[in-house]
Amino acid sequence: MLPDRKPLYIVLAEKIARAIEDGVYQVGEFLPTEVQLCDEYKVSRTTVREAVRVLQELGVVSRKQGSGTVVEARKARSKYVFEIDAIPDLWQYVESTELKVGTTRLIAHSEALVPLPSGQWYLIEAIRYLDGEPLAWKHVYIDARYDMAVQEVGTRRVPIYSLLEQRYGIKTERIHQSIGAVTMPAPAAIALGMVEGSIGLEILRTYYDDNQKLFEATLTIYPPNRFKYDNELKLQYGSAAL
Repeated sequence: MLPDRKPLYIVLAEKIARAIEDGVYQVGEFLPTEVQLCDEYKVSRTTVREAVRVLQELGVVSRKQGSGTVVEARKARSKYVFEIDAIPDLWQYVESTELKVGTTRLIAHSEALVPLPSGQWYLIEAIRYLDGEPLAWKHVYIDARYDMAVQEVGTRRVPIYSLLEQRYGIKTERIHQSIGAVTMPAPAAIALGMVEGSIGLEILRTYYDDNQKLFEATLTIYPPNRFKYDNELKLQYGSAAL
């Protein structure tokens, strides 16, 4: 099972947000550079970039091309609290597990195991490992237009949607997640050391850009005893009576 902890980039985003709220970094001033933040917080540049991306989406900072990152507000907008906390495993995986890619091929949308828009898609078949043991069997579908990012899948410990954002400038607007029981297909059973037809846990995630266009889908199957999903919801109270 995955460890019960927050992704490192979320922890860093929270630390920087607290520093901004405490006045360490003033509104209107530039944050330290990526290199300086790496040195100060003892993290990688990837972690810094993702933390800053979260703060940017929360309206706390903005990026000025060629200049740096400017502090825009002392506190984050509350509307993103649920969205971040609801899918912590996306980044827990990249820090705690290893994705080993099997085969990659171009397919038509009708060949996929999940509903996809018409056109060509890359199918990546992979297995995710935790401490050398197979944790999950995975199908990843990526819009064929983003072939350069496909080559990087499994080579870097960042979520695939983040690879697409970095490579093509995509803005991930929303992620839909569906969880349910499934009869384990033969390829998944073989990969996970299970009996074909036994019950597994299936998670389907679909990723949409800011034009509401689906650009990635992932189908992941776990043995039921190898997956734990923790979800924390924070209530936001307003002036209206409940």
